[in-house]
This record gives sequence, C-alpha cells and structure tokens, in this order.
Amino acid sequence: MLRDANHEQYEDALRHSFATHMLEAGADLRTIQVLLGHAELADTAIYLDLSRRHLQAVASPIDAIAVSSPDTVNRSRKLIKR
Repeated sequence: MLRDANHEQYEDALRHSFATHMLEAGADLRTIQVLLGHAELADTAIYLDLSRRHLQAVASPIDAIAVSSPDTVNRSRKLIKR
C-alpha cells in the first residue's frame, strides 16, 4: 500500500511539473488539457503553478491605457466655469 501512495505522489508531481513547464514555454491551457487527457479545463488548472517569471512576463491591459494629464484635456465650453 505504501508503494501505491508513493507512485501516486510521483505521478502527480510529474504531471504538475509537465504542465508548469509547458505553460512557461508558451503553451496555452487548452493544449496542456489535451496533452494531459483531461475532459474539463478545471481539471488541468489544478496542476498549474504559475512561476513568478511567468506572471511578470504578462502585461497588464491597464498599462496599455493612455491617460492624459488634467492640464492637457480638451474640455467642452459647457464645462468651463467662468
């Protein structure tokens, strides 16, 4: 029985490492799901461990928003107080 538990832990660690390395190499979740043989994407997500390097490589969509300073904004005449 101990041998079965060790084999299960090894298998889980191997699948987890495989999924993480595939993700870091640029594979998408759907590809990893197919390679692991999972029916549900949620089953694949269990094995994924996002590394700090991978998380830092993803650009935030908020960073791409151009924001003007209040001094350079063109306001309509209705909003200008006199």
